[in-house]
Amino acid sequence: MTLESRLEPLRVKLRAAGTWLSRRLLPRVADLAARLPGLFAPAPVSETDESHFLPNFCRGRAVFGIVVIAELLAIVITLIARRISENLFQDLALISLFVQWIALASAAVLCAARRFLNTLPNQRALGFAYLLLLAVVLAVSEAAVWVLYLTGAVGSPRPDWYAYFHIQNFTVAAILNALALRYFLARHQLRQRSLSEARARLDAARARLRPHFLFNTMNIITSLIRSAPDKAEAAVVDMADLFRSMISDTESLVPVNHEIAFAQKYLDIEALRFDTRLQVDWAIGKFPRRAVMPVLTLQPLLENAIQHGIEPSPTGGTIGVRLWEDNETLHISVTNPVPRTKSKSAAITGQERMLDNLRLRLASHYGDTATLDIQEDRDRFTATVSIPTRGGNP
Repeated sequence: MTLESRLEPLRVKLRAAGTWLSRRLLPRVADLAARLPGLFAPAPVSETDESHFLPNFCRGRAVFGIVVIAELLAIVITLIARRISENLFQDLALISLFVQWIALASAAVLCAARRFLNTLPNQRALGFAYLLLLAVVLAVSEAAVWVLYLTGAVGSPRPDWYAYFHIQNFTVAAILNALALRYFLARHQLRQRSLSEARARLDAARARLRPHFLFNTMNIITSLIRSAPDKAEAAVVDMADLFRSMISDTESLVPVNHEIAFAQKYLDIEALRFDTRLQVDWAIGKFPRRAVMPVLTLQPLLENAIQHGIEPSPTGGTIGVRLWEDNETLHISVTNPVPRTKSKSAAITGQERMLDNLRLRLASHYGDTATLDIQEDRDRFTATVSIPTRGGNP
């Protein structure tokens, strides 16, 4: 009996199986695939979405990070595990292929289930994501065994090491996935606490500004009612606009033009108090029309300059304000004169506290991409804020 005659019944069975798959199974798979986008379509998520603890695995940056981490894990496994072949690089290639298969499949499953997971509380979403990842590991491990069998690498779909292979993969995946999900949840909780602290600091800044600024402004208006009623009326209008912006809690990121207009109204009122002692030199460069910045970013810098540079000086001085954009980074620089006689205890403490609060607020919005630099020499003090032109957490 020749080899061809022995293979002929197998070929007939394979043709029959192919016919059955094409007629019955494939239409069902196609119908299920058509329904999947509606059930597990990735939720549209903006860059500033912080409502869920899982990263958005539909984005290229997250997938690239997974690929890098998976490859590092494959290198470690290759170095510490038993040798598969005599060639170390061949072992690394096989293990890398298997680990990357699991990593990319896990990312694809979490991407597809993102909309569903976002509807669950964090603890339930964590448990559901954990089960999904373990199921992916079991499925990929089983598929790997079948690939080896179909390619002739092993003689049976249930080789001697079958149980050990599954138990080993499941155990390692259970530990690593638990650590990864716990890290994501802890990072999310820390981020939420930081945002809550930033909002509390913003509310405190608003509350601190309102009574202090209101008291000074009302005194100015009272003194101007008889001598200069037009200026008093303009001051009332400016003050109403300022407090309308401060009371509004709906926006934490505002267009740069709005923040500049807010700061100019603030300076107009302070100019009534200091008269010729306060001079402001504006230098506003070009920046994108859609550029945004956290509310009450420029005003605290100006308040600091007035409180520690103009108010202690009998002759006053000039505050320099510069805004410019460079490589998608918005720079805000406020310069004020340094009085020769100043209280180095209360003044420095209050100045540091005000700038530290602003620095923490910027960090909550932009992380490490925002900076607040201070430069002081004998007669000038400069505070420079650098923030991304777009983005940030609302």
